Amino acid sequence: MIENYLNKIIEGDALEVMKDIPGNSIDMIITSPPYNVGMPYGTDDRKNYLDYLDYMKGVLTECYRVLITGGRIAINLPGSILQSSSSKIAYLSLDYVLIMRGIGFLDREWISWLKMPKGEIPEKSTAWGSWQSPSCPYLRDASEFIIIMDKESHKKPGDKNKIDITVKEFLQFTSNVWYMPPEKNRWHPAPFPEELPYRLIKLYTYQGDIILDPFVGWGTTCVVAKRLKRNYIGIDNNPEYCRMATIKIANETSLFEKD
Repeated sequence: MIENYLNKIIEGDALEVMKDIPGNSIDMIITSPPYNVGMPYGTDDRKNYLDYLDYMKGVLTECYRVLITGGRIAINLPGSILQSSSSKIAYLSLDYVLIMRGIGFLDREWISWLKMPKGEIPEKSTAWGSWQSPSCPYLRDASEFIIIMDKESHKKPGDKNKIDITVKEFLQFTSNVWYMPPEKNRWHPAPFPEELPYRLIKLYTYQGDIILDPFVGWGTTCVVAKRLKRNYIGIDNNPEYCRMATIKIANETSLFEKD
């Protein structure tokens, strides 16, 4: 029963945990999976790229199974990754979309998340490659995508009394370019800002819906879901992240300490 999973942070491998979640039970999935670039999550984040995609295909297949008809998935990803200076560029967002189309997801939207709203150079940002030379310059990571896809139907019926998005929010959130500064946190290597799941939850779900994050990290998605009167399920294989996410959710505090 889905009730056994509601409003919990579950420690374990996303693929294995999701196999036990009942099908057709989740209203929306919001996540930012590991990018396979060697981030210090406490697990191997630099696998063979094809092995990585094969694992993620398994996770995304489970995501499709657990979503209701009309359910949505939102995945935050960079456009491309470079695992080392000698590796090939991988167009990560494109590879995910192709996998998800093969599974059966319906295309809905690509949102561009711009991390430098005023056009300034991101802090602590380095463009590797040739310095002041057209020989081989690399670009700074100042934007990412939020890929939105649906299961079986683009329309998700619900109770009109459970809609909580304001007119101002609707006008702002329905742009396909979102200006949000990145989250700064010394305790997690790659958090996204609370504003990101806030917008997705408000725009695509009703109060009382069930939100799942299979790579929940320190719990950003679940904290925001609780605050917005949605049910949540978070999964992560790092026990320290799970412990801290549980504490933050219980306290209903802002998830990250500001620098």
